Amino acid sequence: MLSCILVEPESTGNIGSIARLMMNFAIDGPLILVNPPELDDDAYMMACNARDVLEGAIKVDTLEQALEKVDLSISTSSEAGDEYNVNRISVLPEDISRSIGMDSNVGLVFGRESSGLTNIEISKTDMLVSIPTDASYPTMNISQAAAVLFYEIYKQSYAEKRPIKLDGAKRHEKDMLYEDFGSIVDLLEHRGYRKKNYNTVFRRVISRSFISSREAYTLKGILRKILSNIEES
Repeated sequence: MLSCILVEPESTGNIGSIARLMMNFAIDGPLILVNPPELDDDAYMMACNARDVLEGAIKVDTLEQALEKVDLSISTSSEAGDEYNVNRISVLPEDISRSIGMDSNVGLVFGRESSGLTNIEISKTDMLVSIPTDASYPTMNISQAAAVLFYEIYKQSYAEKRPIKLDGAKRHEKDMLYEDFGSIVDLLEHRGYRKKNYNTVFRRVISRSFISSREAYTLKGILRKILSNIEES
């Protein structure tokens, strides 16, 4: 299931446009709105025949509450970083469209029209996707960005003549990996900024790999053995 998460959207018209796009590209999860404005006539006018998507939208107060509803979260930004800014190392739209072909609950996270997502908000997600645009004007309207990503994902499923189906390790299975890896890092590294970077890189690598439940439990067993050996030495 693929959900769309809008963080503090500022334009009700954009909310309606994204609801319509969700129907255009068979996005089967809910529209999740974080601290949104009240939906008005503009939202319903732009949604057109996607009124049911708006009326079924889930409203929450914080990004954390929204992320609890998905197993994998993919944030979006026009500002991709270099290899030294691990929090903003991003993938391309076609990368996610080729990879999320298994059965899990995925959420695409979009930020505010005026300022996007903060670094802290991006760090709470599993991975980051950025749409290549010309450097002279890199920022896209949120509904335009949603259209590009929805299309890339739908195109892959359409090409394979199958409905959109997402699979992979569930959120709690990946959280176990992050916890075990973090425990290993705590024993080997005492500098706080290093610990943060190591854990961020591990989280990003695991997310981009779209591992299965079997792979997650196999890797968990390896991490547990490493942790046990370190504690005994």
